Amino acid sequence: MSGKKILCCGILRHELEHLLGEQNTDITYIDAALHVDLDKLAQSVTENLRGIAGINIPLIIGNQCHPEIEQIAAEHGGRVIQAKSCIEMLLGEKMAELDAEAKTFYLTSGWLENWRKIFMEGLGWDAVDARQNFGYYDRILLLDTGIVPIDDMNLLEFYDYAQVPVETIPVDLDNLRKLLEQLLNG
Repeated sequence: MSGKKILCCGILRHELEHLLGEQNTDITYIDAALHVDLDKLAQSVTENLRGIAGINIPLIIGNQCHPEIEQIAAEHGGRVIQAKSCIEMLLGEKMAELDAEAKTFYLTSGWLENWRKIFMEGLGWDAVDARQNFGYYDRILLLDTGIVPIDDMNLLEFYDYAQVPVETIPVDLDNLRKLLEQLLNG
């Protein structure tokens, strides 16, 4: 996996850097909050792929984060990881099991770090909007990979904003590692 150029959503920065460690990779991260504006997301992916200027550039962005992400990637020399979202990249098949238990909204440490940019700035949600939108969910699960310490104050502020119980569950990086190897070696 050495000498690769990669384009990745900033949500997975910590996990990707942990998995790739000291390997010779050139990773470009796009702003995690772009998910709320499909035009800006497409523009950023396109510009970054052009800037990388290569063939078969691995793109670590869920294939459902933008309805045309695979087409955009293919047109500009990229290949998209085979997962719907960063959550599915981490959970794999376990996601269906967790979804069957309750209506669940998922967070990663990257989402927790960026929640204000995503929901307040990007979507423009005030506290009432947040409660209306998050009110659909029975719970919020924070996927803790153990890589980034959870900022308890930030988590409490997010709970206060969303008003939905937040549970933290440990997750390993096995599924993301497998998907990453498939993408980089494919």
